[in-house]
Amino acid sequence: MQVKEKNHKKCLLCDSRDSGVIFSYGKPDKYEASVGIGRAGYFRRWVRCKRCGFCYSEYSRQEKIFNKIYISAYSDENASWRNATAEEIFKKNSALPRRESETKFRVDWLKKNISELHKSGIVKKGALPHDALDIGGGAGVFARAFKDKSWRTYIVDPDKNNGFIKTKLHIPLVQDFYKPGLFKKKFTLISLIYVLEHIADPVLLLKNIRKDMNDNSFLYIEIPDSISFRLKPKNDDIFNSCHLWMFDPKTLTALLNSCGFQILRLSRLKTIRGHYCLMVLAGLN
Repeated sequence: MQVKEKNHKKCLLCDSRDSGVIFSYGKPDKYEASVGIGRAGYFRRWVRCKRCGFCYSEYSRQEKIFNKIYISAYSDENASWRNATAEEIFKKNSALPRRESETKFRVDWLKKNISELHKSGIVKKGALPHDALDIGGGAGVFARAFKDKSWRTYIVDPDKNNGFIKTKLHIPLVQDFYKPGLFKKKFTLISLIYVLEHIADPVLLLKNIRKDMNDNSFLYIEIPDSISFRLKPKNDDIFNSCHLWMFDPKTLTALLNSCGFQILRLSRLKTIRGHYCLMVLAGLN
């Protein structure tokens, strides 16, 4: 099935307009409906670029609606799909035993790979403590779990319901969308954990992130894997309206290389919750 030419978006990676439909939707999902998007004139579909294989979303809504979704709906603790406050989510996830915790697995994976890269000399180890910035840090689960005597953590997130991170967890927090220079420092690690798929302009974000890094810094990205199109039904939440892009190892590598990054470690796996994801640790070219 071919997307109509008049609605074609250019591929983010290769600028081609030649794509085929993977999934299509005829009505707003719960996230779109929460900010007043109606059914009249509505369309949304996932397509795959026929030139480079990159998967992305096409839709009828206005781009500016994203900010409203993320500030007042997607993370709203009173939304119908949320059954707990940000603080309750933090407490619940932090209390999970190691075998059930994706956060603990993530922290172990990151610290192991960073340590190996430091020991091998591939990346120079700077003076302790290191500083880590979690962009889109949500309820603070990862930042708190990653923090130790060697790592100080910081969070930037537009959610207005997570102030406890600053007052109770004592982790520096900026409740806003990311921009470089917010904390006036360079970070040894910057993380984007299930964030990049939400960003309308991922190229701009990645280029801005470079400004908060130095030659020995790491970028960690965790995102849904586009293999999900083969393994998940079309109404799975992984394909929701807030997700704009789906990467595989090839397309993520292409994006990162185009923005001045090189991949140092990559894992492709099924998570504890049954999602398919990519875990990537990158450095500057």
